[in-house]
Amino acid sequence: MAIPSWLPSRSWRTYSFRITLLYFALLGASVLILFGVIYWVTADFMRNQLRAAIKADEFYLTDAFAVGGVDGLAAEIARRGGTPGRTPNYYLLEDPTGKRIAGNLEPRAAVTGWQEVPIPPHLDSDEVAAPGEVDVLLARGRMLSNGWFLLVGQNEDRFADFQDQIVRIAGWSLAGVFVLAVLGGRAISASMLRRVAAITDASSEIMRGNLGRRIALRGTGDEFDHLSANLNEMLDRIQMLMDGLKQVSNDIAHDLRTPLSHLRQRLEDARDKATSAAEYRGAVETAIGATDEILATFGALLRIAQIESGTRRAAFAPVDLSAVARMIAETYGPVAEDRGQHLTSRIAEGVTVNGDRQLLTQLLANLVENAVRHSPAKTTISLALDDRPDGALMSVRDDGPGIPADERRKVFRRFYRLDASRTTPGSGLGLSLVAAIADLHRIAVELANAEPGLLVTLRFPRMGPP
Repeated sequence: MAIPSWLPSRSWRTYSFRITLLYFALLGASVLILFGVIYWVTADFMRNQLRAAIKADEFYLTDAFAVGGVDGLAAEIARRGGTPGRTPNYYLLEDPTGKRIAGNLEPRAAVTGWQEVPIPPHLDSDEVAAPGEVDVLLARGRMLSNGWFLLVGQNEDRFADFQDQIVRIAGWSLAGVFVLAVLGGRAISASMLRRVAAITDASSEIMRGNLGRRIALRGTGDEFDHLSANLNEMLDRIQMLMDGLKQVSNDIAHDLRTPLSHLRQRLEDARDKATSAAEYRGAVETAIGATDEILATFGALLRIAQIESGTRRAAFAPVDLSAVARMIAETYGPVAEDRGQHLTSRIAEGVTVNGDRQLLTQLLANLVENAVRHSPAKTTISLALDDRPDGALMSVRDDGPGIPADERRKVFRRFYRLDASRTTPGSGLGLSLVAAIADLHRIAVELANAEPGLLVTLRFPRMGPP
């Protein structure tokens, strides 16, 4: 299909322009149907009006015949006929032999009823007819009581002129619709191309390395704003993952360097200083333990990366959170008692959430274990689960040392440990894993002062219909 020179090819190929042309075709068809109906209704109305006028004229002439006879009828026809070519009224009065007595029409066979009669050229309007074209009039014939024949007709030129006017109006309307469709299509296409160009430019800049670039919103709330908002949210997520990957790399470089250095130092000491098989065996056992800790750290990092990728969300299913909470309470109750602590639980029955049972179990286990590990003896740890209209609410509370307010957001970072907890075993990844699981399940995690101690609150989203 050839593209007009006045129409930019890029606008022509846009989806919005093609949709506009489709709407033009539908609107054009609607206009044609509308004018077709108007044409048909108007034509029928005018034809009925014309028939009514002819009948009225015939009735009046019949009365004139009844009152004044043939002479009176002929005089009335002569008066009504007027100047030939300047009146829409045509008459013919013939005697029984077919001779014209009065009227401006040529003699013709006496036929009663409605008929179309050609207008003689010398009686036609002032307009010059095209070669072969003959104007006709609508006429009605009637036999009078004395055997004479009366024909009354009127010219249909006005009717034809009105029909031509309707056709012209329809043509101009379609032309106007087409012009508006082209202009509107170009305007819509230009607007869409500007929005698409903005998204393309932002994407190109992001691909060149500027991960902080975002797509500007117009605030109109239209489809492009929704698309741009979703793309910006996706870019935020990607940037967060990239920053997290960078942070992990830095953390691994810094935080694993120390245990690896210690491991190497112990192996060197064993090589240089060990004098018996028992000393070698002890050094090897120590190295194996340190290696296991390092491998556990890498395993936790890989698990966090897997959770943050969101792939586990596809396997979400209804989970009995009450059963999970009871299992954690039963598992860590003896552990707390061994450390001289006390673990209590208050768990509502039948609380169900949508998620991954294994991950939710690990989330709760990490929180309870964190409270047990970093709290002194005689600490009371409580686990609570409530079912609320807006979703399940779970909390882990202890009356231990707590976490300072300015440190509460930092504890979710990988390898971050408070000064007071650096003497306890651990890699600093427990709460990072909690944050990753909570984010996957859209769980809001809040840390607050329990006065004394720490209160961790988990707000689960309301479970939708199955």
